[in-house]
Amino acid sequence: MNSRIVLKKSLAGQSGHHYLLIVLLLLLSYPFSVFSANKDADIELIKSLENQLKHQQNQIDKLKQNISALDKQKDSSQYDSANTLDLEGFFDVTAHTTDNAEHPFDLGGLELDIQFNHGENFAVSTALVWEGDAAEVAVAVLDYHVGAHDVPTRGRLFGESGYHIQFGRFDIPFGIDYEFFGAPDRPNISAPLTTQRIQNDGLGGDGIRAYGTWTQLDYAVYWTNSLFEDNGTSVGTRIGFFPARDPYSVHNRESQSDFIIGYSYLYDMDSDEERRNELQALDITFRYGITEFIFEYIILDSINTISLPLGGSAGPADEEGYNVRVLLDFDPLAFYLGYGEWTPEFTAVIDEEDPLVSYSVDELNRATFGIRYIYDDYLQVKLEYLSHMDTETAEPDFEKRILTFQMVASF
Repeated sequence: MNSRIVLKKSLAGQSGHHYLLIVLLLLLSYPFSVFSANKDADIELIKSLENQLKHQQNQIDKLKQNISALDKQKDSSQYDSANTLDLEGFFDVTAHTTDNAEHPFDLGGLELDIQFNHGENFAVSTALVWEGDAAEVAVAVLDYHVGAHDVPTRGRLFGESGYHIQFGRFDIPFGIDYEFFGAPDRPNISAPLTTQRIQNDGLGGDGIRAYGTWTQLDYAVYWTNSLFEDNGTSVGTRIGFFPARDPYSVHNRESQSDFIIGYSYLYDMDSDEERRNELQALDITFRYGITEFIFEYIILDSINTISLPLGGSAGPADEEGYNVRVLLDFDPLAFYLGYGEWTPEFTAVIDEEDPLVSYSVDELNRATFGIRYIYDDYLQVKLEYLSHMDTETAEPDFEKRILTFQMVASF
């Protein structure tokens, strides 16, 4: 009986060991099963990510195709629009107090500017001006340009990088006032004495010119028929220095430096290529915030003398002058103050319509004050008071003091 009891205990002990062994095996195999399950989940996640990447790549490829198609369409549209015809113009109406004029109202010149762009490098530009009963072609040029797109008919030339070569009739870039020949471009109403007296209201001629931008310099060179006589030729240049401009940036009107120094030189010759007139000019432009300061000095050295109709001489045809203008621009309202002087070496001028008549002249001083209001891109109004102070000439149309109101309409 005791042996049975011992045998049972022995079997019971072996059975307990088996149970312990089974439990131990289960505990040891659990991490491997978990690892195996996690591994399967990771494989599924990787496959899912691969599918998503393939989908995203397909989307990227489709976007690239769409962008390529849009670029081709853009290039095609640019090519189609390369041949364009642009029309714009302006006219002005003035009302003024007067001592010598026959009427208080005047219709200024009506100007029509036409520009035709052909391809990437060629343009034709012209300005037709009607004033009174007369009409003239003020500008007519054939332009070849590289690295530029803007071909201004008149006014400021150096609006962007690149260079131009032009044949035809054009305004002469001399001094700084050539930028303001057009009424919409000029903040004041009257042109300065240096333009009216020395440049005969603005120089323009027929010939060839080239201009452009190189690092911190703007340059223009030209060769034309004589700008003073019916025979001979004139050659000249204007160089503008922008000390603060970044030469590696794209140049345009908005990014131009606020400090500009310009020098102009013009050499006029007769038909035998002998010197007849020589002009030099220095101009400075400074802009800071709402303030604009412009200074211009011009000197004319001539070999000619002014011969009087009844004999004798009125002196050498040399003259010089300067003008200063300060503008405060509170866009759309601006205020300006100007002052200028003209000093001739001669004492008389010959009447343009009757060479047998002459008028005595002397040094002139002029002060101007005015207001300009820009209503929108198509309309601006100006009011200006002009005074020659204690100076005057004997010319019949000379106005010692004048108050002028002007409306400028652009289209």
